[in-house]
Amino acid sequence: MPTITTKEPGTSSSIWLKEIILENFMSYEYARIPLKPGLNLISGPNGAGKSSILLAISVALGQIYTERGKRLRDLIRRGNEIARITLVFDNDEKNGRRPISFSDADTFMLSRYLKNDGHYWWEADYKQINYEEVTRLFKGFGLDPDNMLIIMHQNTMEQFSLTSPQEKLKLLEEAVGFSSYREKVIEARNRLESIISEDDSISELLGRAEESLGYWKEMHEKYLQRAELEEKRSWLKREEIWARVIKQERALQSFEEQLNVKEYALESNLAEMEDTKGKIKAGREKLDSWQINSKESFYELLHREKERTKVEALAEHLRENELIFSERGEHDEVQKIRERLKEADKRRQELNEAISTVQSKLGAFERSLELTMDAYITYRVKEEVLRFKRDLLGADIKATKNEIERVNQKLAELQSLKRKASERIETERKHSEIENEIGFVGAKIEALGKIPEETEEIYTNYSKLFEELQDKSKIVAANKREGLKELDARQKTWQKAITDLLDSTNSSFQQILSGIGATGLARLVNVVDGGIENAGLELHVGFSGSQPVLFDYYTQSGGERSVSVMAFLLSIQQMLKAPFRAVDEFDLHMDPRNREEIYKMMISSMKESECLLITPGQLTVTDPSVHIIVVQKAYGKSEVREVR
Repeated sequence: MPTITTKEPGTSSSIWLKEIILENFMSYEYARIPLKPGLNLISGPNGAGKSSILLAISVALGQIYTERGKRLRDLIRRGNEIARITLVFDNDEKNGRRPISFSDADTFMLSRYLKNDGHYWWEADYKQINYEEVTRLFKGFGLDPDNMLIIMHQNTMEQFSLTSPQEKLKLLEEAVGFSSYREKVIEARNRLESIISEDDSISELLGRAEESLGYWKEMHEKYLQRAELEEKRSWLKREEIWARVIKQERALQSFEEQLNVKEYALESNLAEMEDTKGKIKAGREKLDSWQINSKESFYELLHREKERTKVEALAEHLRENELIFSERGEHDEVQKIRERLKEADKRRQELNEAISTVQSKLGAFERSLELTMDAYITYRVKEEVLRFKRDLLGADIKATKNEIERVNQKLAELQSLKRKASERIETERKHSEIENEIGFVGAKIEALGKIPEETEEIYTNYSKLFEELQDKSKIVAANKREGLKELDARQKTWQKAITDLLDSTNSSFQQILSGIGATGLARLVNVVDGGIENAGLELHVGFSGSQPVLFDYYTQSGGERSVSVMAFLLSIQQMLKAPFRAVDEFDLHMDPRNREEIYKMMISSMKESECLLITPGQLTVTDPSVHIIVVQKAYGKSEVREVR
């Protein structure tokens, strides 16, 4: 993206926001909000969606985190997959150039898309751009959506009263375009710190070089023990190689013995598994036979019991008829019924005996099943245990073979070292023990130090280095003095710029407060020797004839805090770099009189800039230059109506 050039700090750019288009954003299904230069007043009841308009502007300008939604996808209208915010800017040519130089259109459109899946992107004139390009573009115009002095969202006045003096000052610097003064001070400090660090390094090097000179003066001959130690170290290195070879040879022998044992165990396991499988098969056949026989006996028992039930029902019926015919005196019929009852009783006894026989048979089946099932389960468990052991043995055999292969590989890798070690050395010592001794001998050699044959030449070189470091130290010291002067000058420039800014601000601040019967002062605090680390901005305000006191969240009432913040905002309006600014609920907790006074001041101060003013209350609007927009909400959907 081409570089954007704006006016000097403290002046407004010529760009202005013409229209906001919302699609599926929060309570808006579709809305077009036209804006005009000067004061744009947005009013409507609470919950209508007024604050959502300002939130949409901030999100489109690059704001990532919002209080309304911890995630941007929470701002998408419920039931929709995607939302779009479009800002339409005036891009007409002024003095032969367009405000946004890379766009050839008279209007510049910036759209931000929000998707439910968490994917967000921007389009500038229908071409996709990234976050860095958006922030770089609008930073050139002073439009920072996170600076509450430019865009003051709902409840931000309370937040401003809780902001530290240091943060207030930074917000003011960024809003009026004075950040470059602070950046230059920081740049000078960083450069000075780098020089100081270099100076410390050179001083340390000088100390070391001086020590080295003394060391080399005393260094002459230390070769006496070296030859013996080197010869011993050579022998130990050969022994260390053969110790590694012997270790691998013994490991190979051990693994091969383990492999033989495990392969034999696996063969035994497989044979036992085959025998167990045969017994499982026999048990399964017995269980299948039991199932068939028990089913047949069960059906027979069911049939006998069913028949017995019928016989008992018949006997009951015959006894009822016997009683009836006895009462009538029909003795022949009674005799016949009694004959049939005898037959039924005889049949019932036969059936009881048959049922008892079948039940005994089923009981025998159950007892047989228990023994067969116990044996079957025992063999199945044994089969699983054998299978588990088989798998373990197989894994162990595979692992052992891998170890044998690994050891053979190591032995192969040691072949070249064996040749280098020459004649075999039989040793029982461990590899680590030999290495420790090698390290001990090496430490003795290192303790002797590396002594060059031409000590005089080395000493001469160190002398030359020491002189060069001394010369460089003088240069760095001079640079440090210049760096301190530059830092002091830039700090004074920053302090003067801020002081002049606050002097100008105080004139307007006091005048605005006097219009509502109050007094106030904005002052720079915690400036020590021109430093900026702890420097801050404090506001002092007094109401109802009282002396000004520190402005904070706990001292003033809600209405007094709102009046103080609005008075401060009005006092810096002409110095703001951003061509667009906005305040939500500017009249929070204000009494009617102060509300009307602040509103009138807003109208008079916004003639040359573009401002968005949001309020849920009713204001007396007589100035025809005020652009009025009303927001209403019906059936969960916000709608915008342009009054004038």
